[in-house]
Amino acid sequence: MFVLLRSYTNTRKTLLSSGKYNAILLNNEVFPRHQSNEKDADIPELINSTILIENGFNVTELPVVIRKLKNLTQLEASDKGTPSTADSVSYHLIQEEFKQCTDLRDVFSLITKCTKITPNIALGAIERIHDLERNPLNLPLDIKGDNTLYFAKGAILEKLLKVVIKTEDTQTILNILKTNSLVIEPYKNKFCDELLFRVTDNKLNIDQLIDLAIFLLSNIAEEHYNDMLDKLWIGFTANESSIDETNIVKIFTILPGLKTSKKTVINLVEQKLSELWPRINSNSMQEIMSMFISEKYFSMQSFAVLGNWFYAHIHALDEDTLLDIITKFTRLNYTDDHIEAAVEKYMRLKGPKVNSYILIVGILNYCMQFQLRNKKILDTCCDHYLKNMDNIPPSFLKSFIHPFGYLCFKPVTNLWEISENILIEVYRKIGVDDLCSIMLSYIYVGEYPVKLAAKVFNPEYYTKINNTSLLQKLYLIDTVLSIECKDYLGPLMPKDQWPKPVKQNQRVYNLVEKIKDMIGEIFGKDRVSTGVLVPNYCSDENFVIDIMLHPFGLGSDTFNWKLKSTKNENIALLIHLPDHYCSKSEQLIGPQIMKKRHLEILGFKVVSLKYSVVSHLYMSYKNKELKKYLIESVEEISSH
Repeated sequence: MFVLLRSYTNTRKTLLSSGKYNAILLNNEVFPRHQSNEKDADIPELINSTILIENGFNVTELPVVIRKLKNLTQLEASDKGTPSTADSVSYHLIQEEFKQCTDLRDVFSLITKCTKITPNIALGAIERIHDLERNPLNLPLDIKGDNTLYFAKGAILEKLLKVVIKTEDTQTILNILKTNSLVIEPYKNKFCDELLFRVTDNKLNIDQLIDLAIFLLSNIAEEHYNDMLDKLWIGFTANESSIDETNIVKIFTILPGLKTSKKTVINLVEQKLSELWPRINSNSMQEIMSMFISEKYFSMQSFAVLGNWFYAHIHALDEDTLLDIITKFTRLNYTDDHIEAAVEKYMRLKGPKVNSYILIVGILNYCMQFQLRNKKILDTCCDHYLKNMDNIPPSFLKSFIHPFGYLCFKPVTNLWEISENILIEVYRKIGVDDLCSIMLSYIYVGEYPVKLAAKVFNPEYYTKINNTSLLQKLYLIDTVLSIECKDYLGPLMPKDQWPKPVKQNQRVYNLVEKIKDMIGEIFGKDRVSTGVLVPNYCSDENFVIDIMLHPFGLGSDTFNWKLKSTKNENIALLIHLPDHYCSKSEQLIGPQIMKKRHLEILGFKVVSLKYSVVSHLYMSYKNKELKKYLIESVEEISSH
């Protein structure tokens, strides 16, 4: 009969020993029907099946393997004894013996002299046969024409391989997988099947499991190995206690090759990461972060651990390592208080001594990404920029200047005037898009690069630009400078004769549609207009008013935009999304500050409403609180 229950029993026993999983037996999965072939009676066969694993409230179906046996003697033989490593020690001596054989007859003769052919003797013989076949010119002439010897070789090789595959020394089989022998290559799948069954029996230690997984991953293009890799989860679960700070990163590296068992293995290494993080070195942590990036995997639990590790090890990181890690956090789109505090600590202690301007760029990109308006970090970055500006290539100037404007941060030092003098000299070496971002950065903080604008808006320069998006940015800069700066002799660009319609932010639009009737009830339906684009200026979202309150009968279509006295009677309500604010702050980012400022210059009273507050009150059906918030916000600005 077939002994199929044993594999399931071992799998179940392995899982239950961890105390975290319950294995649920599915009869139709573990006891499939198979046809027996007497000729294959001595050949073990692996049957693919699945098992349901219960972990808390989650039930996962995972792949397992079952070995088909013909009789109970095979079961007893495979269970007795423990793996011996004695043969492994003498393996190199055996190799030396076989290397003295000059032809196949010598190899076969040496084999017959052995009282017992051990797996390592068989392996040594196989490798020597392979070496001799690879160099046929070294064989004696009488051997080359001996067909009988070559026919015998095939049968002998088959028996030698059977001896090797039955070895209790698992490391020997793993060593075979690492060889590049053409003789052994066709049999590697059988060796892998044997190892997979030993994984189910929990006969591989954690390092051997990883070696097997790396081999399978390197050959994942082959379907047999691809499916096999997913079945190693049982071994990693059984060896959880052996996962340490040195090998956890290797388990992370196999994640790209996993499919059905990926979530199970990720949960395992995430838990171990939370235990081992204080002892993990920087190189390993960098590799782990790389795997999170390549897998596009987001985990608040693991990322919080990364933040703790970063803060605890910040003092030991060199500039290159810090740059790599801070860049990886930026790519992971994750930050927390520990990460910000670590960067601030580094800049406070080592910032003045930093040599790499690339590191400063990386830190400024990090601040931009998460809209961190951290005074200590930004001041130190500014000091580095001013001290080393002569060595900074023009292509990097945008990376240094733009974050300060975007975060609406004005350093104590005269950053803007000094930078403009440099920009005037090198502006032709800077891309137009970067140059636009730099000029907008000035405007965000209320600084106006008039001298630089005179260069950029010279017809000789801007008429060579054909990109519509870039021209639109230049129109915006020219328009805003004309509105805000008295010293600017603009507008200098010809008026756009075919302005494109400007779409309101979709989230803001949806919210306005929901509260429009309520605003009409409060202030009068005929006094409310939504999504109003201020005409005659620039087709840009910076001139879009989310909600405009105006006198009765003066809707946006009939409004006389040229009369400033009329504008003063109108109120512009701007709904600010959460990403319109600097992190952990009531401070609006530069583009929103600029929008409010030029609307005020145009004569509007501007009211800022928080999207998060309005949305929360609306979704919570707190109509009274929402009306109170709207009325108080408008009355506050009207009283000024």
